[in-house]
Amino acid sequence: MTNHLRNVSNVSLLSMLLLVGFHPGWSQSVVLASNVQQKRPETSKAIGRQLKDVLNDLKNQYGVNIMFELRTVDGLSVSPEALNSKSTLDKNLESLLRPLGLRYKKVNDNSYLILGDKKVKKVAFLDDQHSESTLNQEQSTQLESTAKLPSGSGLELVKTDAKVAVDQPVTGTVKSESGETLPGVNVVIKNTTKGTTTDANGKFTLDVPATAILVFSGIGFVTKEVPVNGRSRLDVSLVTDNKQLDEVVVVGYGTQKRESLTNSVSQIGGEEIARRPVSNIQQSLQGQLPGVTVLDQGGSPGRSNTSIRVRGITTFNINGIGNTAGTNNGSGGYDMTKNDALVIVDGIEQRLSDINPDDIETVSVLKDAASTAIYGSRATNGVVLVTTKRAKGSKVQVEYNGYYAIQNSINKPHMMGIEDYMRMQVAAYTNAGSALPARFTEQSIQAYVTATDREKYPLPNTWFQTVLHAAPQQNHTIAVSGGNESIRTRLSMRYQDQAGIITHYSSKIGEIRLNTDYTISSKLRLSGDINYRYNYSQAPTVDPINFLLHGSLWAVPKYADGTYGLSTQGNNPLMYAEIGGDSKRSTDYLAGYVKGEWEITDGLTFSTQIAGRGFFTQEKNFANSYVNTDKNTNITKTVANNTLTEVRNTLREYTLINLLTYERRFGDHNFKALLGYSQIGNTQTFLSAYRERFYNNDIQSIGQGANDGTKNNSGSDAIYGLRSYFGRVNYDYNGKYLVEVNGRYDGSSKFTGAKQYSFFPSFSGGWRISKENFWQSLQQTVSELKVRGSWGITGNQSVNLYSYYAALASSGYDFNGAAVQGYRQTTLANTDLGWESTTQLDLGLDASFLRGRLNLTVDYYRKLTNDILLNLDIPATIGLVAPPQNAGSVENKGWEFSLNYRGAKSASGFQYNLGGNLSINSNKVVDLKGTGPYILGSDIDPRYIIAVGLPINTLWGYKTDGLFQTQEQITNYKATYAANTKPGDVKYIDANGDGKIDANDMTNIGNTFPKFTFGLNSNFSYRNFELNLLFQGAAKVATRLAGALAEMGNQEGFTPSIYTNNYWTPDHPDARFPRPLKFDLRNVATSDRLIIDGSYVRLKNIQLAYSLPSAIASKVRLNRIRAYVSATNVLTFSKLNEWNLDPEAGSGRAVYYPQTSLYTLGLNLQF
Repeated sequence: MTNHLRNVSNVSLLSMLLLVGFHPGWSQSVVLASNVQQKRPETSKAIGRQLKDVLNDLKNQYGVNIMFELRTVDGLSVSPEALNSKSTLDKNLESLLRPLGLRYKKVNDNSYLILGDKKVKKVAFLDDQHSESTLNQEQSTQLESTAKLPSGSGLELVKTDAKVAVDQPVTGTVKSESGETLPGVNVVIKNTTKGTTTDANGKFTLDVPATAILVFSGIGFVTKEVPVNGRSRLDVSLVTDNKQLDEVVVVGYGTQKRESLTNSVSQIGGEEIARRPVSNIQQSLQGQLPGVTVLDQGGSPGRSNTSIRVRGITTFNINGIGNTAGTNNGSGGYDMTKNDALVIVDGIEQRLSDINPDDIETVSVLKDAASTAIYGSRATNGVVLVTTKRAKGSKVQVEYNGYYAIQNSINKPHMMGIEDYMRMQVAAYTNAGSALPARFTEQSIQAYVTATDREKYPLPNTWFQTVLHAAPQQNHTIAVSGGNESIRTRLSMRYQDQAGIITHYSSKIGEIRLNTDYTISSKLRLSGDINYRYNYSQAPTVDPINFLLHGSLWAVPKYADGTYGLSTQGNNPLMYAEIGGDSKRSTDYLAGYVKGEWEITDGLTFSTQIAGRGFFTQEKNFANSYVNTDKNTNITKTVANNTLTEVRNTLREYTLINLLTYERRFGDHNFKALLGYSQIGNTQTFLSAYRERFYNNDIQSIGQGANDGTKNNSGSDAIYGLRSYFGRVNYDYNGKYLVEVNGRYDGSSKFTGAKQYSFFPSFSGGWRISKENFWQSLQQTVSELKVRGSWGITGNQSVNLYSYYAALASSGYDFNGAAVQGYRQTTLANTDLGWESTTQLDLGLDASFLRGRLNLTVDYYRKLTNDILLNLDIPATIGLVAPPQNAGSVENKGWEFSLNYRGAKSASGFQYNLGGNLSINSNKVVDLKGTGPYILGSDIDPRYIIAVGLPINTLWGYKTDGLFQTQEQITNYKATYAANTKPGDVKYIDANGDGKIDANDMTNIGNTFPKFTFGLNSNFSYRNFELNLLFQGAAKVATRLAGALAEMGNQEGFTPSIYTNNYWTPDHPDARFPRPLKFDLRNVATSDRLIIDGSYVRLKNIQLAYSLPSAIASKVRLNRIRAYVSATNVLTFSKLNEWNLDPEAGSGRAVYYPQTSLYTLGLNLQF
């Protein structure tokens, strides 16, 4: 690995040299002084020293590469008086070279070239394996060497004749797979040192023998050999080397080589993201990265409910009841929204949903404290770093990515058959001792079963089949990039149109992004990005989804005359979707930044970034007035008053980031430091207005509603800021022993007094064992082995604004019989309110086997979050609500595994890559400061508990012991849940033995968060075909059945087919389910009988692609034509399948906008 990296550095340096405009022949005459190992750390004071020795000493002293032609410096001596150890390298070079008639040129930040007037006839590459005597032996017109460059470079020095006959010039262009021209690619005649590099436009010219073989190599690309075969032109396409690209990882405020990384960071490239044509980025990350959980709980078009969590749940909100209780469960439960990861896009905080997936270059997820502490108070839940694509070459490139897809609901619950359902209803009425309605007499049952007039005798209606339908989705992105040596620009435009699988749901997105880079001089660079996005979405004002389960089974969805059938309560989900009214929402989002970089001196760089983002959202929710009568039952639904609610919501935020970086190499000591300052200012406004009784449903202007006591207006303003000072120091010795220290000092306006500022430190270290001498014999087996560890503290400032103030509320009071409006205090102030903090320990191992083909990463972590906000008890005599206080603690600990294998390409063109990841997380509440337990829910609804020793949002309920079979069992058991218990009822366990079933008998019956999450991905390619598969899943997680799915037809709503002939009767005592009971939910109390194993494995995505051969594509002036078909969410293995529940959804009720499968036809074109 070491030799490979050193060689890549050398070749890259040579490439950059030739890019500045020198003749290609220079590639045959350069010595890299950077690779000559000298023992003297400082310039010698000896008189008359060889110039080349002094240059080598300067290389070690200043930590740079110095290149020179052997014949240019050979025999030249210099006086030590020309050097000043306290001066800069540039000044020392000037003093040394000017008296000798030589000069130098700075190639890049760490490379210098010594120039003279002599013609160059040969080249030598100085590696660590070369001695000085070897160099002296090469002073001849015929190059003789048996030394080789490190393996994999594509450049070898072997014994050869430098006077090879030149037969013909060959010209050509080198491009990437995507058709972008590649500057700086090495082009060398095989088995010689003769070669050149491609210019800024990817072009090259080289005199070669007609029978020569040219070797093309460049950083980030697989080396390629091409026979000349007498041709005068060769156009070559290089394939991306994923292994090389993977070695650079994006971290906070910079990048690091993976080999020197001491933190826990996972990264995925834009190419992997592009393999899943989905509507938002979060979905494309599912199952791809260890320790990263993507909660994809569906959501209607344009209003998706997807979030990212890293390494478990760290906090909760007792006062907030949310709808994101778990990966696959929990429409209720305590609020978990404070657990979402921080998202940084090109240096500034943004939302992932506001980024076009086609614009993404890489996504990095920072997981441990050492990597996240640089973001301080916002980093407790992990950090997602997104880097967007930028122009890379000078030639104008045009790229089109588009697809057309059909969406379908993944799950459509199946209703019982008509006769089975009606007979179960008979049993339910009979068991309850209730009179049997006429509809369920034997005569009526036979009439329904045999009838053909379904308007008179409607079948039990499956609303899922009626309301849900297939819907199209299309997405188109066009990107144009190019430039020159001074300016490079990439412009992308996107349009997406997504129809809903339910009537009146839809969304449209239009966006544009412009990324520009300016090179003003070798020391000054500017860049600027701007991104605008418009999102329009529409949904019914009255949500029809809940009524899919609770609408009448006997109502006709829609009569031929356009009217609707109604339930007893007047409900019909299709009616609500079609005529109930519309909720229309539009959001304008704008983000941009300007960034400048100034190289003050060698290794010292200052950068400043000024960014701004903002959105303006307006929403109109208009509920129509209408009258509808069911002509079968004469039930009438009347909505007399139409209503309108208008909402305006704005956000404006600016960010300032100043960075000072210093990087220096002292022999084997590498040092890098970062100092930074950032400031964020955020302003938000909210306005809402309500009116009703408009003249008709077409007039939807807020001013046209009734101007009376029914109107209502509200609004709010919020301002907060964050000021931060931060720093990082990296040190390594010879790439073997690695240390990193981070610190951030954050101040937030959300706190006051001494608690307003807090410091968040982290430390990490690593040891590359594979670099040790004693490991060399094992290199063939384990080529890379590194152990690492980190510790640090991060914070969470996700508290309500102004929480440290006392809260006031309007109140009236009687003064001498006159009502006077005033205000009264409702909540105590807490000026001692502070940050939640998370302390995390991480121990990791990175290993590479089979010469880098098999890579393993293992992490163990322990996170302890303290100072979670709780409302502790205060004396009742105070008469006020307790303020939030820092009190609670939560622990997360677990393991993460990632294993990837890159198969070699066979002679037939077949290649495969396999990868897998597994995350194990255990969560528990450690401390509530004597309060709690906190329990949410009722007996017949899911109950959630937050208590010491249990995971957050644990399902809480009764244990059971089957069903009572006889009255004797009931009499002997004594402890019954409800009076008049009968055979066929559930037998709840009296856990405390007090002879009664009550809340004291409840216990832990399941965890709503998975203990195990995993992903398996594979990529198979054969010639121009490519097949990608992604499996994703979770295990050891529970789903609690609720609502109509659990109530066995208790109401007139939906009843799943699973109950068919599977409920207790005297003739069927071994049935799975208890006896049905009408209007009695004794058998539906929260218990382990209603807990379903929510574990699942899902084929998340499958894609088959074909790329047209470049020879054919070029005939229509295209660099690339790639077509593909793909399917998303196509196959699921889960015990929830029998209930037609989606394992990723947020509810055991099935009352959510359904998850969809996506069948896609896509096309990629590159010009």
